[in-house]
Amino acid sequence: MSALDEVRAMMIFARVVEEGGFSAAARKMGLSRAAISHQIRQLEAKLGVPLLRRSTRTFSLTDAGTRYYDSCRTITLEAEAARKRVEELRDDPVGKISITSSVHLGTLRIVPILDRFRQAYPGIALDVHLSDEVVDLIGQGIDIAIRSGPLKNSDLKSFKLYQTHRIIAASPAYLARAEAPDTPEKLADHEWIMYSRVPETLQLTCNHQERRVRVSGNVRVDNATARLQFLRGGHGLAVVPLCDIQDEIKTGDLVRVLPACLLPDLEVYAVFAAGVTRSAKVQSLLEFMRRELRDIDILRNAEQRTSQPY
Repeated sequence: MSALDEVRAMMIFARVVEEGGFSAAARKMGLSRAAISHQIRQLEAKLGVPLLRRSTRTFSLTDAGTRYYDSCRTITLEAEAARKRVEELRDDPVGKISITSSVHLGTLRIVPILDRFRQAYPGIALDVHLSDEVVDLIGQGIDIAIRSGPLKNSDLKSFKLYQTHRIIAASPAYLARAEAPDTPEKLADHEWIMYSRVPETLQLTCNHQERRVRVSGNVRVDNATARLQFLRGGHGLAVVPLCDIQDEIKTGDLVRVLPACLLPDLEVYAVFAAGVTRSAKVQSLLEFMRRELRDIDILRNAEQRTSQPY
């Protein structure tokens, strides 16, 4: 096994460990399972120690495999970083972009935008991860994460994509069973669809006065799509982004509750490690996304309205 073949086998071994199996690694790398297995066997023969304990359906790392993986992962990350540095020198938006988003936002908005972006820039390869978990961008080699809320103390940078109102909503079926609240205090008497990313104590501004109301409910979700389904099903009140349900508000399929009381706006950002935006491909995608999200950005819509002649 030549030095080049050994480096390639090390990168394959790292991918097998990270993907949790030979088949998953093969799909990710565009290779056959047999080719992956052959590379690992050659690597073990070269080293003279087993790296994996194999069974019919799974595997585990030996002590040598655990120690060796750290070096293999370092080589893989360095190779990816070298590729990115070279791509940053290009003027044309080409190369691979890895991006992560929550399942709901990704399905509803980000993936359709990425579809249009690839049609405009076919030289771009996309690696899309939809997950409601907070992903370690640097550790997993992700270029861009789509996240809500401003960054806390972090070494990451951010680019604001859009800002939208959050509102309290309910279905007509729920309001037919439970009288619609006419004061902030009565919100506490209602059933709520509790979402893990919304505090249990709501901060409201009603008639220029700050109000805090603690709410609770028998339905709790960690996914925004599930929240919408339970909202439409009449299981209670929920805090939701206005842009997600504005058409249903217009048709009467959902009802805005206490419209005079305002919640803090939802701000959505593209988050990335320092230096990522030096590449033309990432700059192009960020600008493309921001343009595509213009219609739901309340700040830019307000600017457009105030600049129009009367």
